[in-house]
Amino acid sequence: MFEFNATFLIAMISFVVFIIIMNAILYKPIQSIISERENYIDSNLNAAKDSKTKAQGLLDDREAKLTEASANSRQIVSGRVQIENENAKKLTEKAKTDSQMNIASVKENLRKEELETANSLSGNIKELAESISEKILGEKTSIDNVDYELISKVLK
Repeated sequence: MFEFNATFLIAMISFVVFIIIMNAILYKPIQSIISERENYIDSNLNAAKDSKTKAQGLLDDREAKLTEASANSRQIVSGRVQIENENAKKLTEKAKTDSQMNIASVKENLRKEELETANSLSGNIKELAESISEKILGEKTSIDNVDYELISKVLK
């Protein structure tokens, strides 16, 4: 079966020496390369996490600024709308007052003209009546008594 002799012992020693030499020549450099690679990956991963954190902070700041700017613009717009509504209301009230004054002025002018026309007609009513009766009857007639009160009631 299996014999334990000097060849076996030499093979064992050779194998152990081979393992030590391989460890010194091959495994330690590979382990250092692997260790350096892990450190490089870890540092890049940490840098990426930091960058992500900074980017998230910048994004949050930007969102906060946008929200603030939006709120400010809404305030400005609503204030401007309120001012313009007040201006429109003032202009409307002024136009209403002006139109009422114009209407009152026109009514007053019409009343004056009406009174002037009534006064001129009441003064000339006798002549007009005589002229109308002359045209209808075909002869000249004279009207002596004129009831001016009745004429003013009719004209009003």
